[in-house]
Formats: sequence, structure tokens, C-alpha cells
Amino acid sequence: MAEPAPPADRSDRFAFPRAELRGRTVRGALITAVFLLLIDGLTVAQGMVVTRLLGPELIGLYGIVTVTTTTILALKRVGIDEAFVRQDETEHDQEAEFQRAFTLELATSALLALALTALAPLIAQLYGDDRLLGLMAAMAYLPLGFALLAPLWIFFRRMQYGRQRALQAIQPVVSFAVTVPLAATGFGVYSLIVGPLAGYVVAAAVAIRLSPYRLKLRWDPRTTRRYLAFSGWILVATLATLVVQQGQVLAFDASEGLRYVGFLTLALTVTRYVDRADQVVTATIYPAIAAIQGRTATLTELFVKSNRATLLWVMPFTAATILFAPDLVSFVVGEEWRDAELLIQGLAVAGLLQHLGFNWFSFFRAHGDTKPPAIEAAVHAAAFCVLAVGGLILAGVEGFIAGRIAAVAVALLLRRHYVRRMLPGVTLRSIAGPAALAVLPATAAVLAVRLALWGGDRAAWQAGLELAVLTVVFGAVAYKRELPLIAELRGSLRHQDAGEDRGDERQRGELPVPVDR
Repeated sequence: MAEPAPPADRSDRFAFPRAELRGRTVRGALITAVFLLLIDGLTVAQGMVVTRLLGPELIGLYGIVTVTTTTILALKRVGIDEAFVRQDETEHDQEAEFQRAFTLELATSALLALALTALAPLIAQLYGDDRLLGLMAAMAYLPLGFALLAPLWIFFRRMQYGRQRALQAIQPVVSFAVTVPLAATGFGVYSLIVGPLAGYVVAAAVAIRLSPYRLKLRWDPRTTRRYLAFSGWILVATLATLVVQQGQVLAFDASEGLRYVGFLTLALTVTRYVDRADQVVTATIYPAIAAIQGRTATLTELFVKSNRATLLWVMPFTAATILFAPDLVSFVVGEEWRDAELLIQGLAVAGLLQHLGFNWFSFFRAHGDTKPPAIEAAVHAAAFCVLAVGGLILAGVEGFIAGRIAAVAVALLLRRHYVRRMLPGVTLRSIAGPAALAVLPATAAVLAVRLALWGGDRAAWQAGLELAVLTVVFGAVAYKRELPLIAELRGSLRHQDAGEDRGDERQRGELPVPVDR
């Protein structure tokens, strides 16, 4: 059966012909990948320097503040930006639509800023540490900082990734430039507050200056109801995610103390980079999914290929984290962090499982169906409370890790059910197979070098050589196995370059539209 015709193009959505959608998506992924690679390198460098300067206790203190603040901030991530990207108001109404969405975002952010301020004394009392009062109150600006970056939605909707990412880079660059000198000069944990604040001030000022639409307050009850209808189940998913994020911090603080909260914070800081490839892809393809919603064959192709591409990062990163976590402690952060080693390795495994088909939620949201991802998140949260927290109580850190992995596996089974319902042709083997078959020989090569050449204790350069072996072997095998996919990505880029030279012809409809093959 032929797939339905594509929806009518909106000139304001894309300032380029539909024929270039595939190439623009690939190029956007590459731009996003370069952006995250550079910014993450900067963030990792900042995190490692500050971690070494401040020590486990202060990092644990900051970890409590960060998780609590993230918990509140997540309540505003209810899809207002995604609903704006998905909507198809007429070109003439786009500025007014943006202003209505921005007004709702700003109002939500103001309420959450007040909530953070009100929570400060409660958090200090809950954890029994008065230092948390000032730190929590100082972080209350963050919701408003995010809201003032709303002009980035416009560039995202139009798939103008270069401008979007350039503006996004301002905040972390300024933050690094301010945070590290402050931490080195004895400013303590507040360096992690002042640095990001300076970044948001500069980034918001530039974003507002370059915004295609004016930032004007425009309240409309009808639009608010429309956005909230889309966001209701996303709020449920967000709350469920927060149960996991906040629950593990509370559980470790109650069971093991503040020092282990610091270890958990370091493990989360390291393993959060397992999802960077998913962020690259998900943050790129959402406008494309919205443009081709309903086309099962095309969506299946996009889902499988996007997840195969992300696992080319997730698989080797997980292997490297497990293999080199002891070296991270020995050569980077110091021996006082040795007890974080097992947490880093265990959370890396959980992260790998969690990112099998990770971007499935964006396919449902682009179709306006936000309920299935919310159900999966709720099931994951319940499994976490029973298995991970229960494991921590019964068997300590080892029990927590086993329960954390088991909880993710439970959620993954439910995810498989929903994905197969929307995209019947998708299988786990088609997604994970190529990357898994490349990471196994790479891991074996590292272990062979480690055992055959030097065995026990190693110097930093030897660990670096092993990491190079992992990278080279994985890259060679993955390149051979994924050569057709890589060739297609290259072809999409060449196709777009040619398309830019012939854009007028495509705009008139004189050339074919190769979005569906």
C-alpha cells in the first residue's frame, strides 16, 4: 500500500525545498555532533579540574544542589518547545505563535524560580547542612535563564542548525572562562554557581538580539490549553524521571552519607556522556519527523539508521568507561575517588541499555502521542524504587548497580512493545547488531594488550595506548560493517550541496523529491 502524501509544506517551517530534507538532516547531525564534541570536551575539562580542586565533600554538596535544581527545572521541560516546533500555523502567524509559546514558557519559569527559592530552607533541613540554603537560593535564576534562550526554538524549527548551535555554545564557553579561574583562586563551590550565571547572561543577551521574532508577552488561553494538552503526559514522564534522579541521591545520602553522594555525582558526570550521540540525533531529526509523520516506511528507516548511528558512539564509550574507570581515578581525579569506580562502571552499563532505541519518544511526540513514553518512564521509576533502592538497602553499592540495570531492562521490554506497534519492522538486532559486533573485537584487543604486554600496574601512557587500540580497532571494524550507512550519509551531504546550487528549480517542483525511497 502506498504511503500517504506528505503534508503541505510551510514556507516558514523550511526555507528550502522538501527535496533537501534528508541532506539537511544529515548536515544538522554533523553540526550538532561537532558542537557537542567541542562543548563536552570543554565541560569535561571544567568538571575534572573543579572536581580535583574541590574534593568529594564539596562536590557531593554541589551534587545535591544540582540534582534538586534539575528536578525542578525538569518540570518546565514539558514540551512547550517541541509543541512549537511541531505546530503548523500559517507563516503570517508564526511570530504571534512564538510569542504565545514564549509567554507560557516565561510564566512557567517564573513559578519554578519561586519554587526553587522556597525549597532552599527545606533542602537544607532535609540534608542537615546549612550550606545548602545559600547554594539553592543562588540557583533560582536558572529557569528564567533557560526561558530567555527561547529564540533558539525558531532556528531549530527551521533546521538552521549552524546558527542554533553557535548561539548555544556561548553559555558553556563563558561558564568555563569564569568558573575555572574562580575555583582555582579559592572561591569554592560558588564558582560552580557564578560561572554558569555569567554564561546565561551573555547567551540570553545575544539570543534576544538575534531573534527573528520579538520577545513580546502575548497570553492566549486557547493556545495555552493546546500546549498543555500536548504537555500533560510529558509532565508525567518528567516526574517519573525525577523520581529516579532524586531518589538515587536521597538513597545514597541516607544509606552511605555525603561522601558517597560525591562518588555518585562523579559517576553521573562521567556516564552522562553516553547519551551524547542520542542528543545529537534526537536534537536534529525532530523537525524532520514532524514533517514526515505518518509515513511508516520512511519513519522506520529513520529510526533504525539514527539508532545505528548513535550506537557507534554509545557502544565504544561504554566499553571504554568500563575498561578505563580505574585509570580515570588513578591518573585524573585522584585515589580519594577510588570508591566511585564501581559506580562509574555500573551506571555505564545501565546507560547503554537505556539508550537502545532511546529516541523513540521523539517519534511519538512528533505524532502528538505523548502517553506511551510517559508509561515507560513511570514503569522505570517504579522498578527503580523496588530494585535499585531495595538493592542498595540489602547489598550496598553492588546491589544498587544490579537493581539499576534490572530496572532499565524492565523499561526496555515495554519500550520494545510500543516501538513495534508504531514501526512493526524494527528489531533490536537491526539496531544494536553492527555496533556490538565491532565493540567485541575492540574490547578483546585491549584486554590482550593489557595482559600480554604489562599485566598489572600501568603508567598513564600505557593506558592511553590501550585507549588508542580500542578506538582504532572499533573504528576499523565499524567502518567496514557500516560502510553502506556511511556512504549514504556522504551521499546525502553531496546531494544537499548540489541542491543548494539548484534550489530555485526544486522550489518550482521541477526536480523529484527523494525523501522517501
